[in-house]
Amino acid sequence: MYLFHTDNSIAAPRVFSRSPLFIEQDCVHSCAVRKQFNRRGLTLVELLMSMAISSILIVALGGIVTATQTAWKHTQGIEDSQAQITAAFDRMKMMVSQAGIYQISGQPPQVGLAVVTHTWNSIDIPDTLVVWTGGRTGGISEQGMLTRLPTINELLIYTIDPNDSHNFVEIALPAVNASIDFNSSSFKNTIRSAITSSSAESALLSNRVKSSQYMLSGRPWGAAIGNIRFDLVKSPSDTSLSGVAPGTSAWMSLPWPQGTASASSGLRQATVNYEVQFEVTERTSLNDVNSPTALPFFGSSSRLYAYTP
Repeated sequence: MYLFHTDNSIAAPRVFSRSPLFIEQDCVHSCAVRKQFNRRGLTLVELLMSMAISSILIVALGGIVTATQTAWKHTQGIEDSQAQITAAFDRMKMMVSQAGIYQISGQPPQVGLAVVTHTWNSIDIPDTLVVWTGGRTGGISEQGMLTRLPTINELLIYTIDPNDSHNFVEIALPAVNASIDFNSSSFKNTIRSAITSSSAESALLSNRVKSSQYMLSGRPWGAAIGNIRFDLVKSPSDTSLSGVAPGTSAWMSLPWPQGTASASSGLRQATVNYEVQFEVTERTSLNDVNSPTALPFFGSSSRLYAYTP
């Protein structure tokens, strides 16, 4: 911006000499002067302080975003695991509730339920549930008490996949029609052989079972095993029924469900309890075995049936 002002400090030269005929006149000079503004910027200290404050804000916002994402992933993982385990438990509950009953050669009625153990590092792990259902579609209970042995193609086996300890599977053997007795001493070996046979057809129920492995000097040793456990409880138990004659006071005082008993028979209940430890995140190298992030889930199902020795 320019301002014009008079400058009288310098006299203009005379054009004519002084004389009576002429009046001396001075020339007026004008000049342009640029107005100066005081423009002050940020100092180095102020710039460094602003950068430091901005960095702190960015780090804080980044931490909030990261924490939010982590919490969301954890919640989503729990929901996914809950959905898988709910579907698996509902499936087992439906099949256990309609397990078949058979009675042969005057023996006491036998419910088609059994828990088979698996030996792992000299420890017997009850990780296999066998249910006599009639096959994947069930329906054997609708036939009432049968007077024949079950067949293997009528069984469903709930256990850990022998090829991947993270997988919980339902195994059927539709091509094997051999008979099997739940009271037989060879029952366990027959079931364990059937699980690994080429005739076994597996249906995946969940792929998030926690896998455990024995650690030797800080390194995994031996085979891994899925963290699943079954427990079969009968009321009255086999032990309490042994040596008790029907109709006696001891017979009537047995813990019959709902107190339902007569002089010749009683209502018996078989309950399967199960516990499975599930991962709440997708499988990675960090939770492949012995993961500390797995959560336990519990369930149970029952089968009531008439017991007449």
